[in-house]
Amino acid sequence: MKPIIFCLSLSLLLLSCTEQPASTEQSEPTIEEQSGTRGYYVETRKDWLDSLANVVTTIDYVFYNLEISMSMTDEPAIRSAFQQMDTQNPVPLEWNCPAIGRIFYVSNGETVAIAELYFSEGCTFLRFYEYDILATAVRLNEMGVQFLRNIGVPLPKMTSSSQ
Repeated sequence: MKPIIFCLSLSLLLLSCTEQPASTEQSEPTIEEQSGTRGYYVETRKDWLDSLANVVTTIDYVFYNLEISMSMTDEPAIRSAFQQMDTQNPVPLEWNCPAIGRIFYVSNGETVAIAELYFSEGCTFLRFYEYDILATAVRLNEMGVQFLRNIGVPLPKMTSSSQ
């Protein structure tokens, strides 16, 4: 009887010690797989955006290849900037378009969040970073696209090299 128990115990020990393949799933809390869609998407954290909107006193737009920049300090303009975000549709984790600029969200002189701005046909979204860590991402709604076009930001078509 003892040899059988010993053999079973040894077998269970060996089975539990075998190396399992590494999981390929992302474990970041800001990434989720949407049911019915392919691939991973960045979670839109509306509560985080609402908290950010409540403390921001200045928004600075800096564009990489345009000779314009812009700063907003009045409350209605800041509120409007947050209304230009589509929090209903998720942003893909992987994308094939370049960022055209950065938006700095400032509270009483301190930068509290930075967003990379992506703006080309089929690729209009913001990826927010807090302390250099991806916090959330949102698509721009039609109001946001029109706002950028009105201030002189072109909406280029995707080229084969950026797809």
